[in-house]
Amino acid sequence: MQGHRLIIFFLLVIFGAPNLYAASFSLNQAGNHEIGHVVEYWQESQERKPLEEISQQQNWKSHNSSDINLGFSQSPYWFKAVIDYQQPGLDQINDLDEQTDLDEQTDLDWYIRITYPPLDYINVYLCDSEIVTKPTQQCQTAQLGDRIPFDNRARFNPNFITPAALSPGLNYLYIEVMTEGSYQLPISLIDKKSLDEYLAINDFFRGGYLTLMLSMMLYNFSVFFMTRSKTYLYYSAFILTFALFHMTYEGSGFQLLWPNFPAINTFAMPVAFAFNQIFTVLFVVNFLNLKNNVRINNYFNVLLGLAVLTLILIPLIPYKLFIPIQNLLNITITASAFFLSLKYWHKKQSAARLFTLAWAVFITGMITANLRTLGVLPGNFFTQYGYQVGSFIEIILLSLALGARIQRLQLDRIQAKHDLIHEKQEKMIELQQLIVGVCHEMNTPIGNISLSNSYLTDLGDQLKELDLATVKPSDFHDRISDQAVAIATIKSSTLALSRLTHVFRNIKINEGDHPKGTFDLSALVMDQTTLFKTKVDIEAESNLDNGTNRSILFNIKTPDHLVLESYPTAFNLIFDQLITNSWDHYPSNQQYNLEINIHLHRSNDGLSIIFSDNGTGLPSDEIDQLFMPFFTTSRGSNKRLGLGMFQVKTIIIELLNGTIEQSISKAGGLQIFIFIPELKTEFKAEVKADFKKGAMKRLKTI
Repeated sequence: MQGHRLIIFFLLVIFGAPNLYAASFSLNQAGNHEIGHVVEYWQESQERKPLEEISQQQNWKSHNSSDINLGFSQSPYWFKAVIDYQQPGLDQINDLDEQTDLDEQTDLDWYIRITYPPLDYINVYLCDSEIVTKPTQQCQTAQLGDRIPFDNRARFNPNFITPAALSPGLNYLYIEVMTEGSYQLPISLIDKKSLDEYLAINDFFRGGYLTLMLSMMLYNFSVFFMTRSKTYLYYSAFILTFALFHMTYEGSGFQLLWPNFPAINTFAMPVAFAFNQIFTVLFVVNFLNLKNNVRINNYFNVLLGLAVLTLILIPLIPYKLFIPIQNLLNITITASAFFLSLKYWHKKQSAARLFTLAWAVFITGMITANLRTLGVLPGNFFTQYGYQVGSFIEIILLSLALGARIQRLQLDRIQAKHDLIHEKQEKMIELQQLIVGVCHEMNTPIGNISLSNSYLTDLGDQLKELDLATVKPSDFHDRISDQAVAIATIKSSTLALSRLTHVFRNIKINEGDHPKGTFDLSALVMDQTTLFKTKVDIEAESNLDNGTNRSILFNIKTPDHLVLESYPTAFNLIFDQLITNSWDHYPSNQQYNLEINIHLHRSNDGLSIIFSDNGTGLPSDEIDQLFMPFFTTSRGSNKRLGLGMFQVKTIIIELLNGTIEQSISKAGGLQIFIFIPELKTEFKAEVKADFKKGAMKRLKTI
């Protein structure tokens, strides 16, 4: 019979209490002691079990890490730890003369501290035996969690803190956790003095962090009212929503804003997170001015739409599924903003440099926190508080970046004012020269008309006084001839005035005079140059060029088909005037032919035209006057007024919203660079394949 009892005893030892020799934590001195490395865990099935059954569970799993992170799960977890409390005695006190220290070491109040506020329900059992049959008699119990009113907590702090009356010897800690979020259990045992010191420091830094965030939000919001820049409004909203998200995540929101309404915790974090993502996208788009880049702007619009969609779907998607989705979306947004800021930093934008550094620090902290929440990274100080440190540094750097942006905008505004003043001065000079030129050109025909009119008047008066009977026929014939000359002068001067009036009227460019249509610019240039060369060749063969035998050569580099939706008559006038100007100012005594180069290049930004010749060009002190009205180096020859290049500039700037610049070509002649932005450009289907094979452009010589 006694043998049977021994067998039963050993069976109970082996099977009934399999964890009797599980690792225990020796607690023998004051301080903060992390016990995660001795905590074992077990996952419940769909049906919850009482502590009486859990304490007899055999399949406990070891974690072997001070920070427990089991990720998301549909079933609750039980955690178990064995604490071997060795109450400090006289032999453990270094200085026996300090009785106060002795008292503190031998009579300590201990607390269990869990530093992960988003846990929903936590049931704590501190028992005097491993096998529990009567929890109310064998265990100290506590109910914690963010679904329980905050006033029920032992200490006024977002972390879960509950007293632990430890008995000398072995103490058995059982904790049941039920949450829709990540199962994390950063747990420690801490004595009252160390806890008070920790809470004082924790409250100081939490308050300082939130004060900084609020101050920066109010500062940037005040700057928004002064500047009316949406960037500052979005940045203020970004800071505010991030501060709210932070408060919901680390429990300050529950502690300070809604302590008696724990139901708010079910949606506070997802809502704050979604709003923060929305304002993050809006801030990045406005700060980096992405609206000018359609493709990138559309990409961020998609991210913005996803953030808004997550906000709308909060009531419909379970929390445990929703948080990973938001984490992944947040990683995508922050990573996209970072890589895009690197691109703008590469373009040497001063504000983008600080923006990139700020975003890099923030992303480092945020991604580590997200990966810790997903269970990819272990929980530690850096992964738990990295995003707070990163956001703190980010707020400072972004404020500096916004300050740099203000300075750059001010400099741009000053430069814009200077450019406007310079443009007005140029227009005033052009207007003055135009008025002077008009007066000069019209002065001669008006003077001839006035002189002829006076002569005719005097001639009429003389004829009235003559006695026709005594006038010789020859004298009368001479007077009639002089009258005819005067009338012819008036007629030619009137025609000259009419021609000048037509030219002056065409100086102002009206969009109605140039109907919009679809045309092939490459074909237009080829037709224009072919027609002009044919004209020159005919004049040379017919000896209409006074025997100069001048010729012209065109080198044209253009896409095979460049179909534009623009103003064909305007482009026709531009190229006609450029070619005619080069031909008219090309000396007739040159030993070589006139050579004109025309290069058309299409890009995403617009159309570039480079026109150059090998003529004599202009002196350096006259090149800047090329587009001034009535400027010409061949006045009197070919009846040129000097308005052609002025008209070209007017068409390009006022009608096509482009730019035009002049310089000396490599051949010593004139070079004109024209840029016309945002043209609707098409390429015919049959030549698209050739473009991809590298045959996009051709070089033709006419």
